[in-house]
Amino acid sequence: MINTARHTAEGLFKRPDVEDGSNAAKLRDFRSRQILRTREMKLTEMRQRLDKRADPAAPPALFR
Repeated sequence: MINTARHTAEGLFKRPDVEDGSNAAKLRDFRSRQILRTREMKLTEMRQRLDKRADPAAPPALFR
């Protein structure tokens, strides 16, 4: 079975490789820092949601 649609979608959302050049190292460093920042932000937001959910003073969420 050929997964043409999946491969096409992966190609659309895949981050392009850094080409060799004067700013290639800067771009690699920037992207790695950006990935780390995004991960930290996701973890922080998840902790905040869990803390908010565990707070007994918060009103119950009956309707979502």
